[in-house]
Amino acid sequence: MKRILYLSRGGFVNGSQRQLYYIVTNLNRDIYEPLVVCRRDGQLVSQLRDYGVAAEVLGLHPWRKFPAGLFRYVDAKRLVAFARRYKVAIVHSSDLWLNSYLIRVAERLKVPSILHVRTPIRGEEVHKHQCNRATHIVAISRRIRQNLLGAGISPEKVAVIDDGVDLEVFRPKEHNVNVLRRDFSPAGAVLVGIVGRIDPSKRQLEFLQAAEQIVRNSTRDATFFVIGEVHSHSYFEKLRRFVSKRGLGRYVFFVGRRNDTAEVLSSLDIVVSLSGGSVMFEAMACGKSVISAGFSNKEDSVHIQDGRTGLLISSRDNRELVRALIRLIDSPELRRQIGQQARRWAERKLSHIKMVDKTQRLYGQLLRS
Repeated sequence: MKRILYLSRGGFVNGSQRQLYYIVTNLNRDIYEPLVVCRRDGQLVSQLRDYGVAAEVLGLHPWRKFPAGLFRYVDAKRLVAFARRYKVAIVHSSDLWLNSYLIRVAERLKVPSILHVRTPIRGEEVHKHQCNRATHIVAISRRIRQNLLGAGISPEKVAVIDDGVDLEVFRPKEHNVNVLRRDFSPAGAVLVGIVGRIDPSKRQLEFLQAAEQIVRNSTRDATFFVIGEVHSHSYFEKLRRFVSKRGLGRYVFFVGRRNDTAEVLSSLDIVVSLSGGSVMFEAMACGKSVISAGFSNKEDSVHIQDGRTGLLISSRDNRELVRALIRLIDSPELRRQIGQQARRWAERKLSHIKMVDKTQRLYGQLLRS
């Protein structure tokens, strides 16, 4: 049996942590044994241990932050000793920011390494994080693969493996309680949400600016939800001030982090994504209409097919987002059609079991070579 060491931030179970959970809990345990090291304790560690997966917390300091980075070599030495003690055969990082630790463990133990890249990446970031030193890189989209190739990474080192969805958890739940109506009592007939940590990279301000345009310039009956834990407190305060100054308090709710993501997505009518992420696939699996705006173009988007499995806007022009929202708010039938096609697509293409199978095949390829 081959032991695989996974490196993760830990903490709450959000998008990347959920994908890691899928992998380690669905591995073929006759062949592979997972061992997870997290930078911090929290929900992910608890869930892994409850499932019977070995999960350890090692306080790995950020590699480049001063003064915390002064401890990085001590942390790396501890991690190498930990990996050597458990005789790991592969090291797999689910976080780009842990790549420097990944490299040191893999090179000291002379074992293959896999780096997961989950967001679009600029050439300077590829070089800063020394991505080329990983044995193999998993990109979760064709766009990210092109980013890596454009930065000089060899095509043979990059595999595209889409994120997956647990289709039994994320599924249409038409007869369940609408948890957003239960917990917030919104007045609007149509519930529109953006899901993700509160951070400028997730572009919640643009979502609220689009919401303001709809509230101000139409009679459409919609309520808007910002869902996710606060990552940047200054940005969160900026969002709150925007809502307060524009008098949007009746129309906008800040939900915070939720542990019932599937129920929350099922309670929405429209899910907006301005930064990508597996939440789009989870919403599709729940049979919801997804708008992907200002993040991907139609040539690169495999799963959000404009007018079929969602609405896709390449531009960051907020007027186009407003038009797409109005189009869906005005048409329950279009929302129903897109939601049904999105669910069927998720069933064919986005199962987490398929994602795990592809990942295991990559492990086998690396071990054989």
